[in-house]
Amino acid sequence: MNIGNGLEVTLGKSQGFAQVGETVETQSIGGRSIDVTGMFFGDIVGGKNNLRNVCAPLSSGRLIFQKSHYIRVYVKAAPSFSAVKNNGLFKMQFYAPFPFFSAFQESYFLIGGVVPSFRFPVNYGRPHRFGTRSNERYVNVVNSGDVRIPYRLVLRSEGVSTNPTLTNITTFAFLKINGIINIGQFITIFRDDNNVLRAELTDGNQVTDVITWIDDESSLFELDPGDNLISANDEEGGKALIASFTFNPAVGALYET
Repeated sequence: MNIGNGLEVTLGKSQGFAQVGETVETQSIGGRSIDVTGMFFGDIVGGKNNLRNVCAPLSSGRLIFQKSHYIRVYVKAAPSFSAVKNNGLFKMQFYAPFPFFSAFQESYFLIGGVVPSFRFPVNYGRPHRFGTRSNERYVNVVNSGDVRIPYRLVLRSEGVSTNPTLTNITTFAFLKINGIINIGQFITIFRDDNNVLRAELTDGNQVTDVITWIDDESSLFELDPGDNLISANDEEGGKALIASFTFNPAVGALYET
């Protein structure tokens, strides 16, 4: 597989009157094609049949590499085989709309709530602490990958939280919810498999689409590589607000290990 190839960046450029050179105004990266070539040994016919069934046209799934990274793909060209008997050569092509390889292990960061402090072994004859309430209103959300990535955000409240807002205190980018979270409710903001932004309010068994609650000026939808100092607040001072971040750091290429 061509998983070590770099990605092509599309540049939006302009050139003013009598300007020497150009001005780069936008940068974007589309999806990537993954070409696969290989050869079967042993039960060649069985291998071909299995591959043809798994990678049938109109199918999709995840490619997982050594349980360390994965990438979601669609079959772009179904497997093709040699017509020569006992020739195990094959080739096919996948398309990945999100072009980066995501870490298999998810990263998790929390603002507010209870930080676990229970450890084994434990002596029940002595007092011990199961957790400590965090009074911190900010956290350094560390993205260990190479690129900016979306994240999954869950907002809860141990009381009432009005217009909760998350702010990157370095860049001042923010994500604001124009609404109220009551105790027992939580809002989940995430991107689905088609990279579409979603926002859902869960109250018991009822899930409501609240994408319109996201403030129009919000821009904190991705995490930069490295440190992201993020604070959480609301109109009540943020004392009851709990915010959790989950994401999979991503890289642009993989290499043999």
